[in-house]
Amino acid sequence: MKLRRTPSAPRSPRLCKVGTAAPTRQNPTERFQVVIYLAKNSPAFPELEMRSCEEYALTHNWDVTLTVVDDETEKPPEQRPLLLAALQTVKDKGAGAILAPSKTAVSPIDGEFDEFAAQVEKAGGFLQVACR
Repeated sequence: MKLRRTPSAPRSPRLCKVGTAAPTRQNPTERFQVVIYLAKNSPAFPELEMRSCEEYALTHNWDVTLTVVDDETEKPPEQRPLLLAALQTVKDKGAGAILAPSKTAVSPIDGEFDEFAAQVEKAGGFLQVACR
């Protein structure tokens, strides 16, 4: 299990709470913030998946607040502390979305993926799959 602060993200004493949220009328210059969630299914670091998500974020002019690399992928979404940390970042308004390289990164089971996506929406954000 690893939480990794994106180098361009501002330093903060709390890993899951980073200074900016989605642009608002009061502060329209701030860029939209996302959390990248990567499921580590093998011993190798998921470099291609991370780059895919970073490129997707760049294409949409989004800043990456936090990158989460989770190796507890055999558990259901509600039992993965790092996936829940990504969700908490959305709840805390540190990001407006969770960006994953594929639906299976969150869950290979459609119902579980949809349930987690609904939780992210309830928190005020959205779950986005980075399509190539």
